[in-house]
Amino acid sequence: MNDQNIEELKLYDVGGQYIVHVPTGRGEELRLHLASHGIKAVVSPLAEGDFDRLELENEVDVFEVQTILDHWEK
Repeated sequence: MNDQNIEELKLYDVGGQYIVHVPTGRGEELRLHLASHGIKAVVSPLAEGDFDRLELENEVDVFEVQTILDHWEK
């Protein structure tokens, strides 16, 4: 996947569980970045998907997390 075609990262609420879809192979990198901001997450690579699924643990400040996602690697 060409980096210029990557969509902006977005926080999704799926039944009360917040997740982020990250380009394949980048989930651990984002997990570590979020951890540096005190946000715990678990990476779940999809066997047939073109992205990694990052599942955020516990309650999160949605605005804070989205702001971190918006500024990741910019």
